[in-house]
Amino acid sequence: MKLHLTLAAMALAATPALAETYNMQSAFGTGLPVLGPAADRFVANVATLTGGEVTFKHLGAGEMSPPFEIFNNVGVGAIEAGWSFAAYASGEEPAAALFGSVPFGGDPLSYISWLNHGGGIELWRELYAPYHLVPMACGVILSEAGGWYTTEITGPQDFQGLNVRIGGLGGAILSRLGANAMSLPAGEISTSLETGRLDATELSFPLVDRLMGFNKVAENYYFPGWHQPAGFIEFYVNKDVWDAFTDAQRTAIEVSCNDINLWTLGVAAGAQAEVLAEFRAGGTNVQRFPDSVLDALRVAADEVYAEKAAEDEMFARVIESYRAYAAAYGEYQDLSALE
Repeated sequence: MKLHLTLAAMALAATPALAETYNMQSAFGTGLPVLGPAADRFVANVATLTGGEVTFKHLGAGEMSPPFEIFNNVGVGAIEAGWSFAAYASGEEPAAALFGSVPFGGDPLSYISWLNHGGGIELWRELYAPYHLVPMACGVILSEAGGWYTTEITGPQDFQGLNVRIGGLGGAILSRLGANAMSLPAGEISTSLETGRLDATELSFPLVDRLMGFNKVAENYYFPGWHQPAGFIEFYVNKDVWDAFTDAQRTAIEVSCNDINLWTLGVAAGAQAEVLAEFRAGGTNVQRFPDSVLDALRVAADEVYAEKAAEDEMFARVIESYRAYAAAYGEYQDLSALE
């Protein structure tokens, strides 16, 4: 009898766990370069590493929830997981914007290093805990373009009165120079530029911007992407769902996101020059913002950071953590530079 029970217990332990499928609502279109394939790769990785026990269903923008409502819908459990951009949650938590990008911040390596080794992930999870969410970076985005403009920018005064699609901290900073910052889903941008509702927009880097057709409705393409020198795609999951996963399943999700962090950087980094050449051949003016513009934006950024830190304790903690790590990171980089 004892042997029989032991064998039965062994058989039970060897029985695979029931597979579960969880909806993962994206804020982006499934056809967007880098962002769409990254989500598909993540889903495939998790399914493989969990032996099919955990499968996420990648839903394109709007299939279950509008992009700006994913945060709350996942928090209340209407959707199990989200694939989004943290600045979309800055209306609920101002500090969330700092986990999407840090205007005039460091490069992608410094950003992900701060998150994983400088206390960033702990602050991010503390920030989202009241909303019943567990977040993590699941894609590192290289520096974006500065944006598409229907008029030429020769100095800071040219932003006065412009309607610019730019969100989060970038929008707050640009507003200091007199622009009207607007938040619009990606699918509405080209039409808004064409009809004159928008005078300018930022979205991503050239590979993504080409797909959106911005070069057909705006002729001036500016760099650098001061508002997002590095960025994160965020994956978050409802806390109850996360807690129900086994340790092995949670590890599989985190390992899969780390793979996506490296994959997104690699696939995007070498793909931009060809697109820029195509834009130039089609008549796009590809150029850098004048130094006077960047200087004015940097002053405005410092003002915005100071005000938001004074207003919100969590924002102050996150930006202080980021700056402390960036200073340590930057010192060694400066010593190591070959120029």
